[in-house]
Amino acid sequence: MTADASSPADRPASGGTVFLTVLIPAYNEETNLAHTVNVLRGKLAELGVTFEILIADDASRDHTGPIADALAAEDPRVRVAHHPANRGIGGGFLTGVQQARGQWMILIPADLALDPDELGKYLAAAHTADIVVGIRSDRSDYTLLRRAVSWVNITAIQLLFGIRQRQFNYISLYRLSVLRQMTIDYWRSAFFFAEVIIKARLLGYRLTEVDIRYVPRVSGQATGANWKLIAGTASDMLAFRWKLTTKGV
Repeated sequence: MTADASSPADRPASGGTVFLTVLIPAYNEETNLAHTVNVLRGKLAELGVTFEILIADDASRDHTGPIADALAAEDPRVRVAHHPANRGIGGGFLTGVQQARGQWMILIPADLALDPDELGKYLAAAHTADIVVGIRSDRSDYTLLRRAVSWVNITAIQLLFGIRQRQFNYISLYRLSVLRQMTIDYWRSAFFFAEVIIKARLLGYRLTEVDIRYVPRVSGQATGANWKLIAGTASDMLAFRWKLTTKGV
């Protein structure tokens, strides 16, 4: 695969004219979803961005699905994809890549997880980038164990793949044409975030970082920190390193 030069239509123009897909993967997020959608609609309108919000309902067992459908019924800029079975955040990401209509896509968790005023930083950085990697401001809501796991994960990726990014698993802004130039193999674990960044760099795409103010979850339950996911991430990391060594990108 080779990196194609981005077309002028893909680049944010002065005045903020860009078509952005905001992907919201949602599993049992009935307490967060409507608030997050409303906040994002207001902020994106304020920024002058043409946008759609694509909710990937991941076979939720609560009222997330009906809430998503109601939001879509009242606003044509909101669309919903319902997964028949739970596929995890990686499965939601694949749904976004397949169904997004925008030139750019940003994955924002249903609990928001960032100060919406920070969205402008991503759009500004996109003028000279193909992927804008968000660096969260702090990890004060992490336990000591989770901080240690995060540090090991980041350090291992940097050493194994020789890349300089400071983080890999927070919110990033992606040019859709870049994502559609690659196959995302490790979507079943959290490693897919790093996989995308590594492949983009190897294909010659432009990466930049922005420091973003993180907002801790206030309701619902995060699903990312468990030993099964950690083990799967480590396994996928090593498998990808072996694949690059033997077959390349």
